[in-house]
Amino acid sequence: MIVELWVDGASVDLYENTNIKHTLQINDVAEVKDRQASYTNSFKIPKSAKNVRLFGGLGIHSSTSNIPYIKPDALLKIEGFDFLTQAWVQVTSTDEEYSVNIYSGIIEFFKKFENKTIGDELAADLTEINHNKNLSTVIATQNDDTLKYAYLFADFNGRTHRKSNSNVVNIDFVVPSVLVSYLFDKIHSKAGYTFTGEFLTYEDYTNLWISYPKAPEDDGSTVYFEGAKSVNFSSPGNDDSLGFTFNNSGSNGIKVQDTGVYNIQTNGIAGLNEPIPSGFGILYYEFFYKLNGGPLISIPNNSNFQISLSENDVIDFYYSVSTDWNGSISMSVSMKQTEDVLFTEEFKDLKITDLLKDVYNFFGLTPDIDNVRKTINYLLNKERFKEAATENWSNYLVSIDNETYKFGSAYGQNNLFKYKYNDQEDSQSDGSLVIQNKNLDEEKTVFTSITYSVEKELLSDFYVNSSLTQKVSIYKLYEKEPQDGSTELKYKPLSKRYFYLRMRKVNTSVVIGSDIQNLESPNSVIKFGEFRNLAMSYIIGKYYSDFLNVINQSVIWNVTLNVPYPKLLKLDMTKVLYFDQLQQYCFINKISFDDNKTTAELVRIKDFRS
Repeated sequence: MIVELWVDGASVDLYENTNIKHTLQINDVAEVKDRQASYTNSFKIPKSAKNVRLFGGLGIHSSTSNIPYIKPDALLKIEGFDFLTQAWVQVTSTDEEYSVNIYSGIIEFFKKFENKTIGDELAADLTEINHNKNLSTVIATQNDDTLKYAYLFADFNGRTHRKSNSNVVNIDFVVPSVLVSYLFDKIHSKAGYTFTGEFLTYEDYTNLWISYPKAPEDDGSTVYFEGAKSVNFSSPGNDDSLGFTFNNSGSNGIKVQDTGVYNIQTNGIAGLNEPIPSGFGILYYEFFYKLNGGPLISIPNNSNFQISLSENDVIDFYYSVSTDWNGSISMSVSMKQTEDVLFTEEFKDLKITDLLKDVYNFFGLTPDIDNVRKTINYLLNKERFKEAATENWSNYLVSIDNETYKFGSAYGQNNLFKYKYNDQEDSQSDGSLVIQNKNLDEEKTVFTSITYSVEKELLSDFYVNSSLTQKVSIYKLYEKEPQDGSTELKYKPLSKRYFYLRMRKVNTSVVIGSDIQNLESPNSVIKFGEFRNLAMSYIIGKYYSDFLNVINQSVIWNVTLNVPYPKLLKLDMTKVLYFDQLQQYCFINKISFDDNKTTAELVRIKDFRS
């Protein structure tokens, strides 16, 4: 057999009769939490001058080659056929020869994101969903269904309604959520892959959201400046700056240090000095602000507005008086910098591979990957183990070498799918895949999500309007801390809590507001975040029932096959095979072959439809 190997586009010297044992798999059912690669067993290549140069002097004692620590691109050809493409080579040891392995399949896709995070790797994409959290932005997410992020109202263990009016829904303790499908698309696009799969049409996928992991500090705002000024005037009055100065080298005006959106509240009043002589007492006054010395912009005496300010901008507050007597004018100013929601920053600890594995395990997906065409077809368990195309391989079976009844130590009797919890003793959202085999360990954890569960307490009552109160889940982003001698609660943010949510849209009258901004606005829509169909028991019941036909009362045959080489090189691992000798349908979990022998691990599928 003619074997050829290329590493980083350069051909590698091989021994004339190199015999490589290949193991092909698309997903080892003994490792449900991971998705595995095809690979070769370790084989030797000569330490020729060409190979030493190719590997950067590896094996020479003074060498600083980094080849053993990276994943160089590899292409393996057999009889001129591109067999392992878009693979990578691993050099494991060097003596008089090099010992190498080659890996291919889904590992090539995962390799592109090894130790990379969504916040870093997708930063250019996520800027389109970065935003400032203000009332108009939050309300826009209630009304616009095309946005990839939304504020989904639930009980985050913060203040759900305004202090001043318990009938007004409060945005200050709510975090946004982003569609998982949006991130899934961006990840594949970044890698240069397209993908297909029946699950893409499911509401479980299209309505799956992951929350922003940063809870706003207490009330979610930073007070940038607070102050009050009083200025005397005399007939006939004058126009002038009120004289607020901050961070501006003593000159009038408040100088901004950080670019952002600022909520500005002012309260102004003027009056005449008593006693007022007969025939006098006219007073007209008005307030303004100037930005960077520009034109005067009028504001109400009691104003509440938002303005985008850049670093080093200077805002100065003015008054105008028209009067026939003397008096004084005063104003108080409070400037708060509202929260910038930066997915690019807060998703920097969310590993891409971790999110992919969550999606794979939530839907029981097997990726059937084509690294040449850069395509992935995601198969559900029912498509692999219930609805797959079949082929009769009776003619290829040489011998049945061994029959076993469990997948090593991979499973127990109760196989747990778990969430994280604030209270580590909780387990209310976990589920178990039960195997009827008393000889297995009692319990195994096979999958743990990167996200947290909702709390086990009963659903919280959430007032919407006088005729509607909703039951909502408790997504715990805050600890409530009573203050000594006060009925006030302090809300302490919990760090790095990701949650999955489902969005439910309710068309009803609602008033949405903010204590930070001292604003509120009516709306005709509100979106809630729910834990609906997210308990692991639901996921197991819907997406793993056909998988039970494989692992419950499992039968695994180790067999020797005689399969023509051209068929092995183009093997379709997604097919279900039938063997007359076994009188059973089964699938290839792994198949290994070299010049001398082909062996496979076959797994029975109970109750497969013929």
